Amino acid sequence: MREEDVAGDDRRPADSAGLRRVFDTIGVAVALLDRQGRIADLNAAMLRAIGCPQDLLIGQPMAGAFVWGGREDAAERFAQAMAAAGRGLVQELTLTGDGNWFDIALTPLPAEPGGEPTGIVMTAADASRRMGVEARLRVQEESLRAARDEVTRAGQTKVRFLAAASHDLRQPAQSLTLFGAVLAERLSDHPQLPLVQTMNRAVEAMRGLLDALLDVARLDSGIVSPDMAPFAVAEMMERLEADYGLRAAAKGLKLRVRPFKAQVRSDAILLERLLRHLLDNAVRYTASGGVLLGCRRRGMMLCIEVADTGVGIPTDKLDEIFEEFVQLGNAERDRSRGLGLGLAVVKRLSHLLGLPVRVRSRPGRGTCFTVEVPLHASWNPNGTERAMPSLDRPGALALIIDDEELILQSLRLVLEQWGWDVLAAASGEEALRQLDGAERLPDVIIADYRLRYGRTGVDAIRDIHAFAGDLIPAILLTGDTSPDRIREARRSGFTVLHKPVTLSELSSHLEEARGRAAAE
Repeated sequence: MREEDVAGDDRRPADSAGLRRVFDTIGVAVALLDRQGRIADLNAAMLRAIGCPQDLLIGQPMAGAFVWGGREDAAERFAQAMAAAGRGLVQELTLTGDGNWFDIALTPLPAEPGGEPTGIVMTAADASRRMGVEARLRVQEESLRAARDEVTRAGQTKVRFLAAASHDLRQPAQSLTLFGAVLAERLSDHPQLPLVQTMNRAVEAMRGLLDALLDVARLDSGIVSPDMAPFAVAEMMERLEADYGLRAAAKGLKLRVRPFKAQVRSDAILLERLLRHLLDNAVRYTASGGVLLGCRRRGMMLCIEVADTGVGIPTDKLDEIFEEFVQLGNAERDRSRGLGLGLAVVKRLSHLLGLPVRVRSRPGRGTCFTVEVPLHASWNPNGTERAMPSLDRPGALALIIDDEELILQSLRLVLEQWGWDVLAAASGEEALRQLDGAERLPDVIIADYRLRYGRTGVDAIRDIHAFAGDLIPAILLTGDTSPDRIREARRSGFTVLHKPVTLSELSSHLEEARGRAAAE
């Protein structure tokens, strides 16, 4: 028996009725249109969406069936989409008219190859819920954007505050440091010398607290951004040796430095800051023996070690030492033994730079901190930079430029006590006027980085170089903690010292310069 006989013609009406039921019960509004966009058929969902009886719609243009609520833009977009679908192009768009949103798709019915579409299938899905969600998301995004903008503004305000606070607080601290050092030297045989020395220790404690608190605040605020670049490790080690050699010797300790002739890739300023905190700790907590600052290569990493023969750290306290104000064995909070913030800064700098810091220690035998820094593959071992000529020459002329009168006075006293002749100026312009009538050029320029009216010490030094026709050795003093400012100062090529500068720091840089000049 043939299949046609089994099915029989009487099944076709039943199939049509079944298809009709499916057509009317699906949740998506569907309409069948001819190529001109006139309605040939539509299901119950489409009738509900349009809100008009079927007998009034058949044969009518679909473009006029929807109520666009006076939205000419929606009516025009729909008409354009309908015309494109009539040319065989699939169209998808979202429109609203009377307050409801619809996702509309216009799909041309397939035709013979090379022929035009025989009709268009239109679907319309309710998009009101989705559009409502998207609207709420947009409101949330705008709120988040506003919150981010507010956080950014607050961060910028904090940056300005910290920069101003750092500069303004370091200025009087610098004056106190220098005046106290001069006073102690002048009263070396006076019975009141212990009082002056106590005052100087208090000033040094204040300086350390100021440095550490500003470092923690800046790092926690997220305003510090590392500037990763290759640099020579040996030059950084030379600076650290010059600064900490005298401090170690003052305690009867020996500082041994084992540099490595290579370049690493990191932020030179922040890495040096991290190592300084480790060296501060090593010198402070070592009573006898010495401190080692050394390097050793491990594959493509350079391990920089700071080791001491100090009191050591119990194994169960190795993690605790990196928390704020934690000082093992200093329950009485003796300020001469630090403030418990140095290693907290090390922890933050380590995370910021992505450089792991490991510590191993044996109580009573000493401690070793190791920082792992990636080596820079394209390092040029033949690259050199101009060394500063000797500065420590009693009877030579020093030019000091600073817009703070107290700084000028204190620096003048220090240098004159060391046998220097001194010219002091509040600006680069004033310095040029003094040099214009001077019998000789200065042997060294010491300038504050931030001067008045937007000028910098770099500007002043370069103006003087142009006037003199010679690269006079120069030192920049800065109280800024902004990484951008510090990088600008370092890019100048001049020695950069951070306020408040101690006499030992200034002296060590003079000794370093004299030693380099003698070696040449």
